Amino acid sequence: MEERLYSPKEVVEQLDTSAETLKKYSLLLEKNGMNISRNKRGHRGYSEENIKIIKALIYLNKEKSVNLEDAASLVLSSDFDFTIVHPSVMNNVTNPTVTTLLRNDIALQNEIVVMVTNKLIQLHNELEVQRKKDDEFQKIVTDRLEEQRDLIIQQEEMLNKLSKQLEKSNKSLWQKFFSK
Repeated sequence: MEERLYSPKEVVEQLDTSAETLKKYSLLLEKNGMNISRNKRGHRGYSEENIKIIKALIYLNKEKSVNLEDAASLVLSSDFDFTIVHPSVMNNVTNPTVTTLLRNDIALQNEIVVMVTNKLIQLHNELEVQRKKDDEFQKIVTDRLEEQRDLIIQQEEMLNKLSKQLEKSNKSLWQKFFSK
């Protein structure tokens, strides 16, 4: 049996949101790895699972003040527990906002802490890589500046030698003219 796909219009009605907001959520979730079916014309078709994930995203964002990017990562993680979102939110087709939870908020907070910790570790690693690149770049710039300084010193020495040779040749030329 083929899974029923809901049109964006149907999902907008279920979530009581706008088409623009649904598109924003869809793009964010697709960017984070969620697969949303598309028909031959490129229009999205939402499965029950897609709608469940979008509802959880909205819940985390609106009710728990989790920013959208973090909420998207959280709901798409393999270990996200959808039971923390009250069934009336997951099953309600007209109003996704409910403030009660099936279990204690601590579980959600723990998941958010783990997610934020992982994000911080990732950012720390990215900063470390960037620091190494900056150090390499600084070394290259320093090496090139030293090469240029050495070249300038060599050129100065050559100019001094040429200047002395020119002075000698000028003296000898004048001596030839005036020595008679």
